Amino acid sequence: MLVLVLAVGIGGCGGPAAPAAAPREVGTALSTGARPTGLTVHEDLLVVVQDDGSVVQITAGGDVDLVTERSERLSAPLVEFGSVWVVQTGAGDDTEPEEVNGTVEYRLDAVVRMDPLDGTVVATIGDLGDELLLAATDDAVWVAGERAGERGWVWRIDPVTNRATAVQEGDGVRGDSSVTTSVVVVAGDRLWLAGNCEAMPCPAGAARVRVLDPASGEVTALEVGLPDEFMVSAAAVVDGRVWFAGFPLSELLGDNGSGRLVAVDPTGAVSHQVEIGRFPTGLTFADDGLWLSDCLDGTLTRIDPTDGMILQGPLVVGTPYPPDEPFDWYREDFSCPGAVVQVGDTIWVALQLDGTVVPVR
Repeated sequence: MLVLVLAVGIGGCGGPAAPAAAPREVGTALSTGARPTGLTVHEDLLVVVQDDGSVVQITAGGDVDLVTERSERLSAPLVEFGSVWVVQTGAGDDTEPEEVNGTVEYRLDAVVRMDPLDGTVVATIGDLGDELLLAATDDAVWVAGERAGERGWVWRIDPVTNRATAVQEGDGVRGDSSVTTSVVVVAGDRLWLAGNCEAMPCPAGAARVRVLDPASGEVTALEVGLPDEFMVSAAAVVDGRVWFAGFPLSELLGDNGSGRLVAVDPTGAVSHQVEIGRFPTGLTFADDGLWLSDCLDGTLTRIDPTDGMILQGPLVVGTPYPPDEPFDWYREDFSCPGAVVQVGDTIWVALQLDGTVVPVR
């Protein structure tokens, strides 16, 4: 079964890319020993977290080193405050009831903080919720997810004490139970949370994008012009503008929809909409532009962040899903490029179903 990993860009924070950047070439895939669920960067090392609980590091020369092995799936990695932070599935102590497939309860997910060099666990912040995502500001790690069937939770982790505090319901973050949080990014000094509706198309007035001011706790719901059946799958930030990548629900239903990039400025106004690919999955901002991966097309594309125009690609990095066949969650004969990051001068993309990462130099 394909477990779709939604990716958040953690690339550079400078100005827009120069369109004149030299074309890149796809390198040889490197095996990571398991299925990669997320990528992040520590100094000049690529850090890969995987569905079997392992963490590997890859050097600029292509050496793959196992850092640690844990018992459960890892995802949503980031490097901040001298540590690697990851979400570990089912690592909490508390359980919640669930009447699905005969399962009556499951353990909540935890955020695990570990040493980036040897994987030693510094802290485990457990019993938060599930479907967790991570982002960081200058003074905290932020966690978005679900708890007790209630969507839109946000927690703040103090990196000094490693204690998590829930943002209160009165702030309005949990004001719309119909919207799940699928991506979370930091733009300027604010936290942007974007999500998808439990039932598509979204009901009128659903808060698809919410902006949290960490200083005041104030939450603003933005009226962003996302298409009704647009499923947000990734995001990246360029000069305060947030780019959302996604795909129409019809693509999963075999109606040959088109993926899309939507650029939103700090006021919530949509400045660009670009149709691209079938199933955008990963997005990051690098020195030479936005890089977008596509799970079904098996491609990576470089995009100008000033106007959304394609600068290079699509580059074939993996095996595509047959274009004329309805999507099957259990099918595994394609690569599904996912998370994308820049390490030094190299763009890396994770092939989620192949157990490899591919350099593009």
